[in-house]
Amino acid sequence: MSVLPIYLDHTATARPWPDVIACLSSQLELQYANPASLHRLGQSAAASLRQSRQQIAAALGCSENELILTSGGSESINFAIKGAAAANPRLPKRIIISDGEHAAVTESAAYLRQLGWQTEILPLLPNGQADLLALEQALREPAALISLIHVSNETGAVNPVDSIVSLRNRLQPAAIIHLDAVQSLGRQPVNFRSTGVDLLSGSGHKVGAPKGIGWLLVRQGIRLTPLIHGGGQQGGLRSGTENPPLAAALAFAINVALQDQAGKEQQVRQLRRLLLDELQNRGQPYQVLSPDDGVPQILCIAFPGLRGETLMQALAAREICVSTGAACSARRQKKNRILQSMGIPVNLAESSIRISLAAVNTEDEIRITAQAIHEIHRQLARLPKIAAKPAR
Repeated sequence: MSVLPIYLDHTATARPWPDVIACLSSQLELQYANPASLHRLGQSAAASLRQSRQQIAAALGCSENELILTSGGSESINFAIKGAAAANPRLPKRIIISDGEHAAVTESAAYLRQLGWQTEILPLLPNGQADLLALEQALREPAALISLIHVSNETGAVNPVDSIVSLRNRLQPAAIIHLDAVQSLGRQPVNFRSTGVDLLSGSGHKVGAPKGIGWLLVRQGIRLTPLIHGGGQQGGLRSGTENPPLAAALAFAINVALQDQAGKEQQVRQLRRLLLDELQNRGQPYQVLSPDDGVPQILCIAFPGLRGETLMQALAAREICVSTGAACSARRQKKNRILQSMGIPVNLAESSIRISLAAVNTEDEIRITAQAIHEIHRQLARLPKIAAKPAR
């Protein structure tokens, strides 16, 4: 029996859990009323929404009034950065980010530059983490905001949150820390209270929920200016009709994602090891670009002599779904910038793909993928290889 298509792009979007789909379908039938309405159906929807919010808050380690539901990760990140900047005009107009950030962070910082803000960009270490010595130096001067990714969507590198918070507390205690945790849930522990950060963003479709819902956690006492104005929902911080079915699906997906994390991680580690072993057994040259201490689910791997976009397209033709930084020129440049900041040569960066695994993947899928990569590489071996260029 064919196992195709093979989905190895869970970092872009996780495959939705079947029980989450069933939950959403049921809730769409039952809780279709506006939760702001005062009739029985509206109050039923409001009660469902309250229950979902309580479940989400408990799972993420925050109080219910610290939880803002959004449309997804990009809105949450924009809200965190722009909202904090606008609400705290007396703080110095300076934001610290790293070379490894998602476009939602870099573009929000670029927006602040148009308003007169200064942006400090930290380089990356060879293991993909933000350079904390550079952060320590950057914090010698006043800063209003620090926005750093937790788990890299490109390499799986994990930034040391405790050390980042400790540096802030020691050097610039008034600075607000935003943690981009979009890729964290189910891969790294995410407990808002224990992190010590002020703002934490996440996205439902990364954990098996539908697209269109995410969250921003806001520590009590942190001021934000709303991005969206209107009916005053969610304490006036995020107006717009609330969506009880999506909230219920998100609560369900988060619960599933947090179940047996250790067991799921062990499964993924075995699949990752199997993939590398299968490639090696076939004599397939490769180089792992992801750090050894990153999350096992995200594998950035280079196949020298073959462009990543070429390999991705050839795999897609066989219904094997992986990702690469070559989806568009801007994304390619971003990925190359991240990898080059880690000290990886341009030719390796351009020959890399991202394989993102989940516990739902099977050993058969991994073996088929390894064989396909080997066959494609062998077929295209006569094509001109990428000329090596020094990293900048």
